Amino acid sequence: AASRAPEMATLTQHQKRTVVGTVIDETGEPVIGANILVKGTATGTTTDLDGHFSIEAEGSQVTLVISYIGYKRLEVSATAGQPVKVRLEPEDNVMDEVVVTGYGTFKKSAYAGSASNVKADKMQDVPAVSFKDLLQGNASGVQFSSSSGQPGAASTLKIRGMGSFNASNAPLYVIDGVPVRSGSINSLSSRAGLDIMSTLNSSDIESITIIKDAAAASLYGSRAANGVVLITTKRGKSGKPAFSFKADFGSSDFAMEYRPIMGGEERRQYIYDGLVAGQMKRGKSESVARAYADKRINNFAPIPWSGYTDWDDVLFRKGSHSSYEASITGGSDKFKYYSSLSYLKQEGIAYNSGLERISGRLNVDYQATDRLKLGVNMLLATVNQEVNSEGTSYVSPFYTSR
Repeated sequence: AASRAPEMATLTQHQKRTVVGTVIDETGEPVIGANILVKGTATGTTTDLDGHFSIEAEGSQVTLVISYIGYKRLEVSATAGQPVKVRLEPEDNVMDEVVVTGYGTFKKSAYAGSASNVKADKMQDVPAVSFKDLLQGNASGVQFSSSSGQPGAASTLKIRGMGSFNASNAPLYVIDGVPVRSGSINSLSSRAGLDIMSTLNSSDIESITIIKDAAAASLYGSRAANGVVLITTKRGKSGKPAFSFKADFGSSDFAMEYRPIMGGEERRQYIYDGLVAGQMKRGKSESVARAYADKRINNFAPIPWSGYTDWDDVLFRKGSHSSYEASITGGSDKFKYYSSLSYLKQEGIAYNSGLERISGRLNVDYQATDRLKLGVNMLLATVNQEVNSEGTSYVSPFYTSR
């Protein structure tokens, strides 16, 4: 009988080698805690305080996958025995939020005060007609109230709550480093007023910083007792001229019908039913009661010769707004410019209420020398506000009875 040769098992063992390297950022600083993974395996490690790492891999040639929050994922080839140096690049859509104050510009993580910051990327897609629409829902700890619903009406912004019953609780507004007047700027007796912020084109705003704590008074004094709203407009950027155009259309109406009003026909029917019910209460039959009501109804609710009036149609309408904005920006390393032109027309829900604004802005920066920088910030705006008289008044009943 033929004998079979015994089967032999072969065991191949790969020798593990050590791969070392360093991970740095775009400025050359070490990246602490970066994730290092051997591609295709579960072997991984992290960098130490100096950005160094050491990892064991099978074979002398491996591919490392390096990742860190806020930086692009990177794959590099590494050879055992040859230290590798990796430079990570930040993500394009990740930027450290900057807080602009009256005495400098800081990263939000390095600013010790209390401030809320609203950047342009949060405002660019907001169909805002007024300045207050940009802040609603974007700034924490800020209260908004409006004295009127008319277009362009002055709004009240409270940062620290109500600090006084008699004095003003409005914050200080600072536009590009220049304090401006807050509150109503018109001379009409209407409660609607005209806010200085209504002269601003919302698309020209780069960022809004609201300083809430006592640091606001360090530069602006007692005027900043109620907080400071710092508004920074857009500046020019070096490069080829970039032109943009934006058009916006919208409408507005009552969110709900408030206190439905009885029409003329409904009022006539209501009085007619009352006359019928009054006669039937006295024991009259229904036919006699209706005959009485038909004879007397014109004494209480006559039909107007021109027909009944729908006062909702007379007093109110569907509001609308339209805006057109054009801007251009560009420049070089030393000379930068930003210019814009906008037109806004807003019609209120009530007749004889509206706002029309034409505004133009020009921001120019020129770096003359290393120590001398010249700039021009110019805003020209014409605002036409149509308002209804608001408020209440009383008349003495003795005066009308004379």
